[in-house]
Amino acid sequence: MKRIQYLLLGIMAFSLFLACDPEQDTRAELEDFVPDNASTVLSITNYEILRKDLQQNAAFKSLKNSELYRLLSGEHAALKLLKPRSRSLLSIHRNDNSLPEFAFITRLDSAVFKLDSLPNIISEKLSYGNTTLDRISIEDQTVYKAIKDSVLLLFSSQKMLEEVLSGKNAGYDGEIPIAGEAELIISRNAPMLSLQDSVNVPLSSHQILNVTIASGGITASGVTLNRDTIPRLIDIFKGQIPQQNTIASVHPVDAESSVTFTFNHPDIFLNRLRVHRKDSVSSRAVAMFETITEISDIKFEDGNAIVMSSIDASLTNEALAPMLSENTVFRDVEIYDFSNSDVFIENFRPLISKTSPKYAFQIEHYFIFSESMTTAEKFIVAYKSNNVLANTPNYQKSVRELASASSVLLMHFNKNVYKGISNVLVETPDYTADGPASYQLSALQYSYDRNFAHVNYVCLEAGKTRQITGSVAQVFSTKLEADLLGEAQFFTNHRTGGKDIVVQDMGNKLHLISSNGKILWSKDLREPVLGKIHEVDILRNGKKQLAFTTKSKLYVLDRNGNNVSPFPVNFKDEITQPLSVFDYDNNRKYRFAIVQGRELLLYDSKGKNVKGFNFEGATSDIVLPAQHIRMSNKDYILVAEENGKLNILSRVGKSRITVNKRFKFSNTPIVEEGSKFVVITSEKTKESIAQNGSVSSQKLNVSTNYSFLIDYKTKVTLDDNLLRINGKLVELPFGIYTQPRIYRAKGDNYITVTETQENKVFVYHASGELMTGFPVYGTSVAEISSPDRSRTIHLLVRGETNEVILYELQ
Repeated sequence: MKRIQYLLLGIMAFSLFLACDPEQDTRAELEDFVPDNASTVLSITNYEILRKDLQQNAAFKSLKNSELYRLLSGEHAALKLLKPRSRSLLSIHRNDNSLPEFAFITRLDSAVFKLDSLPNIISEKLSYGNTTLDRISIEDQTVYKAIKDSVLLLFSSQKMLEEVLSGKNAGYDGEIPIAGEAELIISRNAPMLSLQDSVNVPLSSHQILNVTIASGGITASGVTLNRDTIPRLIDIFKGQIPQQNTIASVHPVDAESSVTFTFNHPDIFLNRLRVHRKDSVSSRAVAMFETITEISDIKFEDGNAIVMSSIDASLTNEALAPMLSENTVFRDVEIYDFSNSDVFIENFRPLISKTSPKYAFQIEHYFIFSESMTTAEKFIVAYKSNNVLANTPNYQKSVRELASASSVLLMHFNKNVYKGISNVLVETPDYTADGPASYQLSALQYSYDRNFAHVNYVCLEAGKTRQITGSVAQVFSTKLEADLLGEAQFFTNHRTGGKDIVVQDMGNKLHLISSNGKILWSKDLREPVLGKIHEVDILRNGKKQLAFTTKSKLYVLDRNGNNVSPFPVNFKDEITQPLSVFDYDNNRKYRFAIVQGRELLLYDSKGKNVKGFNFEGATSDIVLPAQHIRMSNKDYILVAEENGKLNILSRVGKSRITVNKRFKFSNTPIVEEGSKFVVITSEKTKESIAQNGSVSSQKLNVSTNYSFLIDYKTKVTLDDNLLRINGKLVELPFGIYTQPRIYRAKGDNYITVTETQENKVFVYHASGELMTGFPVYGTSVAEISSPDRSRTIHLLVRGETNEVILYELQ
């Protein structure tokens, strides 16, 4: 919902500014006593309520070094005694070489300012003409009080009060609308606007804001305009229609601040900027800006960036081409060296005053220029993982309080939020303040409309808006010296309860990576790991080990990368299938199943052959890793042969079920469905095998890329782009997909699948709903895990060929 208040206030204020009929230009009596040199005037409906609201507002407390905070927070000894029953005015005056002065003006009543019972107060009568003044000293602070025409005047300066009483310095030359239902109205003469890097520029001649203070934030709406002949910043938007703000869709969430401005006539806009800067030489229009409607200068801790939104990306590309030279490719995005780093400052100063980018790249119709390669990669990571400003709940709630189009949009984030609050509430921003910890976003918007601009402001407490699950963010990205071999996997860290990561590279080095992306150790295996690495606890003490095979060895490594005695076990004959690990009774008495051609061997946790396992051997090569399925309180070991024979064995290797039919096995593992074993053949038939050995066949009308799996009582199939989860159809975008995977985390089941052309990872809940924030960038199958001591869920995937990426789901 857009704000409506600013329209009403704009009409009211604008009519006051332009009124030419003296009979219509009537002001309330309080305004007659406001000194005419006031820089700011506050119109307060209920002074006590406002003070209480401000005391409960963490955002206002971030301005504790400002004059406004001192006057309204109760720090000023005299002002905290005031209890006006009606509307009041508080004006602030900046004099050369002195602290600001103030004037408080309100209706007189019996309780508005009582000093009778207070100790340590010194009050002295002074005469000024026919009026008596009181000089009052309270806690080393002095104020001057007078009463005239049933109006209480409480000033910090005797001279200023005397001038008002004599009529020499009375009559504020700005406008102070009657507050009505508004809690607080701030009227300011010659307001300044603080842009990036503490650059303060004259904004306009007058600004009026209707401010709402609540425990969960601050909002404001109003108008600003320039009635002077002196050029101000707001004048550069004359003749420009405010454009919709869209850069949030590529804006990373970890920025410090951003200044975004829009225009629909680039040549006129650039010429007004030249006039504003008083450039002596008229610069030629730059072709790269001719198709641009929105520009954002974004500040990060490690370097700034500029984003342009183009209405014709091909023309912008053509104009940029002479300034670009190839540098690198990151996550399928080409990054170029940019040779015209000062072009933005030269053309858009003071809106852009310090950003000099060295690199450039394109995402959709956005052209992004960064000062560092780190910042460039930050944008690409944010976009590929959907971790952008537009997807954050705080931004989504905040923009409902703003107009859909703007001329200027200033945003401050996290610890810099207080700078945005300062822009609205105080005259001179304080850059030494501490940001309110519970606030993450401050947004100040100006939308030009004929001869004035509408103003909107919103700063909401983050805790009020973070009720969302399923958001996703990149935790880290770690690159190895060599490309990855196989898949990265999670490995439990028994010390922290978290999850580390194990992965092998093309140089056959095995790496253990911590949960924060640090490589803990590397071990040269000299051979590739076959298939999956298993997590075991062979000492049965809660400390986990890594179990796997290469073509010649069975390894068990501890979490430090050391061999666990008596492993490794060496084999003369080649191991031909990945390791299988059986734990029949979930008591950690493991059986390690080794396949060598036609032979199936079982080893125990001591590295010895299991006595009593007497499988006589297959009649042809074994084509799948051995599998263990427990069904109806019985254990079955499944061994698939190249000639189509399926051996279903007992624990001791004897035939438990005789299957007479032969199958053309595919790479799809055999699964349990109900009380039957299911084989998906390479001919795309579904073979269901009962426990008595009978077989029923079903011809599947599916593509060659068909996948079928059942786990955690969740059934998933994938036929080209048609994903079915427990029977619910999900139509994926057309592409080439990895086989789906099913994982259980935090009491729920999740399905991952990766599109390998666009490199997008999808994560679905078992209900069939796509998790919020997906797809994200990834180039391999993705694994999910949930650290024991965290409420989050982690997703692990390969990025570039040598890159491991960890995401976090909330």
